[in-house]
Amino acid sequence: MLTALLLFSSTFALEASMSLGKRYVAQRRETVLEMCFLGLTWGLILLLVTLAFGADFRVTVASLPTLALRIILEAALIFVLAEATVKADRTTMAFLRLLTIPLLLVVDVTLGYHFSALQLAGVGLMFFALMLAFRHNPRGRRGAHLAVLSAILAVGTISLYKYNITHFNSVVGEQTVGLTVLLVVFYVMSARKGRSPLRLLTQSTTGTQSLANGVSIALESFAMALAPAAIVITLKRSFAVVWAIIFGGTYFHEHSLGRKMASGGLLSLSLVMIASPQIFRI
Repeated sequence: MLTALLLFSSTFALEASMSLGKRYVAQRRETVLEMCFLGLTWGLILLLVTLAFGADFRVTVASLPTLALRIILEAALIFVLAEATVKADRTTMAFLRLLTIPLLLVVDVTLGYHFSALQLAGVGLMFFALMLAFRHNPRGRRGAHLAVLSAILAVGTISLYKYNITHFNSVVGEQTVGLTVLLVVFYVMSARKGRSPLRLLTQSTTGTQSLANGVSIALESFAMALAPAAIVITLKRSFAVVWAIIFGGTYFHEHSLGRKMASGGLLSLSLVMIASPQIFRI
């Protein structure tokens, strides 16, 4: 229940932040690189604040190879995700990022696990729902390749993060190192364009965007430690679809709301079917 509550709140905060970022980039208030920087800043601050309330800080030397690989993949994922946010419809993003789930199952198969009939049916239902969502909707396909790429990259980052906090590091330790390195990278890349992204943190609009994304990072970081990765990602993606449909329809006036709601319902059902072994195990 706590995991679901954390992810419900996290996905709302993330959708609010990405919707604001999408609009502000379109209005030239910020660049894509600045959007990446803003998305990380408050996440680091809020995670450090948890140390004052007893959170554990632990980073081991043995984790450095996998931590370094995760940071590299995270940098690519954050940039691709920001580009996709700017170019794609919000519902397009949410729907196509669901592909992370069956891709995680492929990873499980390579590790010796097997698909159940229900999981296979869930994968088939997911692709049917995606076809329903994008059929006769060419406008909804804008930025789709970036959304798919972000789903693929997320498989690596999620797997490495879960591995590290299970075997080596605490949540705060793992995320503090990762977010610090990523902040430096995106600050330098943004500053090379001629202006410091720090000025955006003090503005009410972009500051709110940054804070919302930081809340999402903090909540999701701890949610990942409370349940199996498949459960966390299933809940996260399901909630994300709901918020994307709501924000896409009300904030960006996206079309075909009825078809998207039907597709979203089928996609949520497919996720439950795919994650069924983990769901019924806990």
